[in-house]
Amino acid sequence: MKIIILGPPGSGKGTIAEKLAKEFKLIPISAGEILRKEIARHTKIGKKVKSIGKGVLAPNKLVSDIIRKNIKNKNNFILDGFPRTISQAKETGIMGINEVIYLNVAEKPIIKRLSGRRVCPKGHTYHLTNFPPKKPGICDIDSSKLEKREDDKPEVIKKRFKIFHKEIKPVLAYFKHKKLLKTTNADQNPMNAYLDVKKLVKNIYK
Repeated sequence: MKIIILGPPGSGKGTIAEKLAKEFKLIPISAGEILRKEIARHTKIGKKVKSIGKGVLAPNKLVSDIIRKNIKNKNNFILDGFPRTISQAKETGIMGINEVIYLNVAEKPIIKRLSGRRVCPKGHTYHLTNFPPKKPGICDIDSSKLEKREDDKPEVIKKRFKIFHKEIKPVLAYFKHKKLLKTTNADQNPMNAYLDVKKLVKNIYK
């Protein structure tokens, strides 16, 4: 099974992708996390991405090359946050994608949601209200310290949201034309949002 999950920043796609990966035994691949790791390791790619302004998309080719490298020889995965542009979407044609799930949510709930988001260095995501860690400030999975990301500030969120929607419209239209797109409401209780997505994934097996 090969699934793509898309949604604006803060839509919950990372958390949902992680849960789906565990339940359906899929390999989680997050475009955002891959790029952040490259930055943390001070690689050539990481330095290039870091030089780009906050809220601005990384170059198409750079992201596409990284994704191709990470999905090579993998037949069961859930791809989180890719593609973001129409040129990237067209590249998914050779991946054999089974379904593309879009998490729909408005800007105001996103800003409120991201202000409480905390992440660990390995990418595990929590929320101070909706999905708090068992021990305040500590990741349940690897016991590392949780932090608030710089791009979770309101002014950066608004910029990211605007850019995302400008770029994602043709992507969604492309996948709709390919009869791969499924849209679900992510502006609800996190568990309900996950259960709705889970139903869509289960339908692939029918």
